[in-house]
Amino acid sequence: MMCRTLIAAHTGCGVHPDNTMASFYEAMAFGAHIAEVDVHAASDGTAILLHDDSPYLREYSYEQLKEPEMRVLLDPIYADFELATLEQVLRASDNERLLLNLDIKSEEAIEPTVKLVHEWQAQSRVFITGHDLLAEHFPYIRVMLNTPTQLTEAQSEHYEEFAERVCQQALQGGYVGLNMHYSTCRQQTVDLAHASGLLVWVYTVNEQEAMEALIRMDVDAITTRKPERLLNLCKDLLEL
Repeated sequence: MMCRTLIAAHTGCGVHPDNTMASFYEAMAFGAHIAEVDVHAASDGTAILLHDDSPYLREYSYEQLKEPEMRVLLDPIYADFELATLEQVLRASDNERLLLNLDIKSEEAIEPTVKLVHEWQAQSRVFITGHDLLAEHFPYIRVMLNTPTQLTEAQSEHYEEFAERVCQQALQGGYVGLNMHYSTCRQQTVDLAHASGLLVWVYTVNEQEAMEALIRMDVDAITTRKPERLLNLCKDLLEL
């Protein structure tokens, strides 16, 4: 069986904490095709790697937040790690054959993220998830549509209608594909999306059985905190 599914390493995929440069370097070392990070913005518009929102982001600049006594207010992990920026990620991966999944966590992070992508001429290696405003306002950036994280009873019962609706929404909104929670992804959506010229990415999949099922569906990428497991599975499938 041919395995064409790309491996997307979720931030925090190794021993280091989420959204640190150490974690990003781990994703690269694992041999992932895609590295995923979360993006917020400080009050001065600096795009930083962070998952959870904080009122401090609207009060302090990046220069203030990166100080040891301040960054721990964002997350205790920053007692031992520096606050990373999106520019550091773009610089570190500039000469690497690595795609980036920038998961934008706030509206304030949109413009600084897009600005950096243009400055680094990274349009060909960046995909953006997490914010529905992007595809409409920034048509030259590749944006994935985040679909519902779980199915209602009606959506599950009439799944083909759900598949048609999300594919149509993506096409009308200018998205390049669907970013789906693994529990909502079925063969009907994958087939319809591909027939419509859309990608299908699935997150966050850590168990081998689920990985194998999604590979057999021919999804385009799987986001995982276990990239080594997924890499080994893809190698095994190629040998069949």
